[in-house]
Amino acid sequence: MPSYNPNSNVNDRARWLPSSNGTYSASSALASLRTLHSFVPWFKLVWFAQNIPRMSFILWVAIRGMLSTRDCIHKYDLLVVTTCVLCNTHPESHAHLFFQCLFSRAIWTQIMNICGSPWNGLCWNAFIDWASTHWRGNSPTIVANKLCLGVAVYHIWRERNCRVFEGTQKTSLVVARSIIDTIRCWLSSFNLKNHPIIALNWNVNSSSFAVLLLSCLGHLFRAVLSLCLALALLPGYAPCILYILSLFL
Repeated sequence: MPSYNPNSNVNDRARWLPSSNGTYSASSALASLRTLHSFVPWFKLVWFAQNIPRMSFILWVAIRGMLSTRDCIHKYDLLVVTTCVLCNTHPESHAHLFFQCLFSRAIWTQIMNICGSPWNGLCWNAFIDWASTHWRGNSPTIVANKLCLGVAVYHIWRERNCRVFEGTQKTSLVVARSIIDTIRCWLSSFNLKNHPIIALNWNVNSSSFAVLLLSCLGHLFRAVLSLCLALALLPGYAPCILYILSLFL
């Protein structure tokens, strides 16, 4: 804490110490409360301009080892069965679930074949370190590889949750197809005229973009239909609903 010598010739005034100019700001208050850390090597592997936010979030949590896998739950609930629900042979952990499980390996083999590189069979932490070093930049090839990692982890985790909480299951071929379709639709919004190999490998064409466009229009139509129904059922809230509708149209 800095010290000040009193000066009777100057009027007292409040000074915000965390700020360099003595003036309060929200950013200086936040900086004083949080602990700053250096960037982790895998930062750009998860958060990049073309990422799919909800899938990057799951990947971020997975890399930090914070997903509620059965080995983590077993630490505070000893009655939980730790067997992996995807292969039913080994204990479920982050490393096993996403890379070592036979179910996940079958998925990665299909995806990496499309990427043009064989599955290297690395463990979870080793693969993250390898990808952080080799998948740098924003070229369409690198972006496609980053998308593969995020989308695959998301869908594998989703399939795991469906088996645990809903009692439904899909084969590795079906899950891999969902991953490939998601990446294809996302890549269809990119300009791949100068990258014909990527467009060929992922089968990206104008029809893929049309499917993505129709899907977005379908979501918009359902939202408008829901608002119209709300207007009919809740006439007293009509001005508020119309105002919200005007923000999106």
